[in-house]
Amino acid sequence: MGLSDLTQDSANATVTNKSVPGPKGTVLWGSLKEFQADAIGFLDESVQRYGDIVRFRFGPVVAYLVNHPEYVEHVLVRESRRYDKNTRSVSKLRATCGDSLLSSDGDPWLRHRRLIQPAFQPRRVAEFSPTIDASTDEMLRSWEANASIGQEIDIVSEMMGLTLAIAARAFFASDIREQTAVIEQALEVILQDTWRRLETPFDFAAISPIFHRSGFRRAIQEIDEVVYRMIAQRRECNFSPDDLLSRLLHAHETDDGTGFNDKELRDAVVTLLLAGHETTANALVNAFYLISQSTETQDRLACEANQHALNAEPGELPETQRAFMEAIRLYPSIWIIERHAVEADQIGGYSIPKGATVILSPYLLHRHQEFWRTPQAFDPDRFTPDKISMRSRYAYLPFGLGPHRCIGEHMAMLVATRILARVHRHFRLRLVAGQSFNPVPGITLRHASPVRMMLERIDQGGLAIHPPKQKK
Repeated sequence: MGLSDLTQDSANATVTNKSVPGPKGTVLWGSLKEFQADAIGFLDESVQRYGDIVRFRFGPVVAYLVNHPEYVEHVLVRESRRYDKNTRSVSKLRATCGDSLLSSDGDPWLRHRRLIQPAFQPRRVAEFSPTIDASTDEMLRSWEANASIGQEIDIVSEMMGLTLAIAARAFFASDIREQTAVIEQALEVILQDTWRRLETPFDFAAISPIFHRSGFRRAIQEIDEVVYRMIAQRRECNFSPDDLLSRLLHAHETDDGTGFNDKELRDAVVTLLLAGHETTANALVNAFYLISQSTETQDRLACEANQHALNAEPGELPETQRAFMEAIRLYPSIWIIERHAVEADQIGGYSIPKGATVILSPYLLHRHQEFWRTPQAFDPDRFTPDKISMRSRYAYLPFGLGPHRCIGEHMAMLVATRILARVHRHFRLRLVAGQSFNPVPGITLRHASPVRMMLERIDQGGLAIHPPKQKK
């Protein structure tokens, strides 16, 4: 089917009776238990069996998974007006993020987008490079001590701490190391509880916030205390550093001076902390793991880093950028996207009823054998300019597509490539033997347990200096 066929489908007033194939599941719960047991495995098995559009029933929810670039473009770009974010996942996120970019739609979303977007233009984002480098160098100094005694590191903890430190300095021009553990633990509780409520057929917290678990309420309170305190201090301060918080405080939607109130600021900041810190950290963990499995990629990154890492401008680290782009192809932090059909539609000749849930999975799409050769393999050369030009632009969506494409894409790419380059200028990382590497699907694709790695220092010639054997 071509793009013109889809356009004609959308224009037709009549709706076909062609039913979407999919697993029947049980009478009461449908396929909910299979999804809860292994979400990615179950969805992958379903598309392999039924094709690029599959119908599921998860308890009372009927969902349609679409897994083809043309279908993705139809939902997220060309016919995005037919699909909004009035979904179960967004309703669960709203308990954490309020009415923000992640959890709003329509006019509230557009207002936030207009106020926040100028702060994330590539030119403005590039100004955070010194902040990224300084925070990374602090981490590398501690790694030197680890390497000298053969002490392994938990790359999950390291990346969570580093990206949070960068976010705090870039967003708030402040060092919040004392609150790092509190914020990380609170976000962990929030993400786990949000996914639990999403998988539960009946969420009593949707009726009233009083039904939220005490751990979730406490985590929200801890985050709010940190964020509201910074907002209050900044409003009272005569000096405003050039950080994201100042830009949001001074952002105005119109000439009448309409800007963010404290609640809107809080929602925006929490959203940026959640989306800009946690997702980037997990993406970096995956990148370090995949790069550690390829000597060729390590050599390329070390060579490039020796030439450019200390003063690289955006675009001057192509090998590093390609390695990261391939890492988020295999393991996209946002592994699933949900939309709500506001009117009846057709996709690929199949009927999509009004009110249906439509889901897309970048994880599955990025492994579609029709568009990716040897899709399970790690191959950064997929992202050379000539390879990109030969591939459907809608086969790759680690940052989403269309009007709701991630506003922090440039920031995430800058942070990731500069961290990867500076690390590979000094170290090679290797996975400690006996570990399995299996990111866990939830609200994001994340790591529920440590990923332990050993450090090997690199000498001036670019050769790895093996650390002493670890003491038993």
